[in-house]
Amino acid sequence: MDDKPATSVGSSGQAIVFQLLEAYCAEKGLRLTAGDPYGHAGLVEDPSGEKRFFKGCRFDLNGYGAAEIAKDKAYTNRFLELAGIAIPASHFVPSDGIGTGAELSADVHRFTDKTGYPVFVKPNEGQEGRDVLKAVTSKDLLTALQALSTRHAALLVQEAMPGTDLRIVVLDGEVLLAFERLKPIVTGDGTRNVSDLINDQTKLDRTDQRIAIELAQQGLRLDNVPETGQTISLLPVCNLSSGGTARLVTKGLAPELVSIALRAAKALDLRFAGVDLIVSNEHSRNSAAVVLEVNAAPGLNNLYRQGRVEAEAATSTYRKVFEAMLRF
Repeated sequence: MDDKPATSVGSSGQAIVFQLLEAYCAEKGLRLTAGDPYGHAGLVEDPSGEKRFFKGCRFDLNGYGAAEIAKDKAYTNRFLELAGIAIPASHFVPSDGIGTGAELSADVHRFTDKTGYPVFVKPNEGQEGRDVLKAVTSKDLLTALQALSTRHAALLVQEAMPGTDLRIVVLDGEVLLAFERLKPIVTGDGTRNVSDLINDQTKLDRTDQRIAIELAQQGLRLDNVPETGQTISLLPVCNLSSGGTARLVTKGLAPELVSIALRAAKALDLRFAGVDLIVSNEHSRNSAAVVLEVNAAPGLNNLYRQGRVEAEAATSTYRKVFEAMLRF
């Protein structure tokens, strides 16, 4: 059993998704039992005793095999590609083959010769943007591969895709929610240094070592004073759990993007999924968007905590998920 909650908690100390489920079950006359004091896991029973289990944001909706495929980025890419869905160019790197040498392997060199820099290095199995690094040179890439290989069994090197980062949440062939994800940034005021500006970012983990790397790749340090209006990126990822922010875009979402998200979920046989897209800024591309990842257990806790409108959107989405899970 987990000692601490792995999902965001509300004022009561229980996970936000559990609190929402608790209210839903009370309304519907269903019995909810928590698996721990935080409500990180549990089960729901109807009056006849039929049960549905959940853990975090993993509900009794997706098949186990499909969910396991979605956790593995390389397998996900394989099946998306077979379904004719555009994905970024990626190269799978087993960690036990990286070593401690001073040069990239020949296959990684061949890959970056095709894609150019920057590229991203990420765990083949991971979530919430943890341990995702950006490399702008071959030296950066080697350093990133060697560092991450000590913590993960396999890595992906992936081309960087310029564009808008979207998450689209789908359930049973319907888009429930869509939001743009924005990287954590600060804007210079000509007076304060970067370190002081970061103090305003309450959701950002100041101990994240990637901040220094991201600043260095922009030719900056924490003690530099940016010019007024200068925008500075703090992390290479847009994940809300890493300090990013969201902008709801469900209304007016382009039909082509809806289609891509639904096709991606269907390709992996997922009823419930969060499909991460990069909407290209380059009109010359063959597709309006590429699928970065597909998450079989998309959490909305960080969206919920962003503000009233976002909390209402997350609540509405979760209620539809609960309805689908609890059709006894």
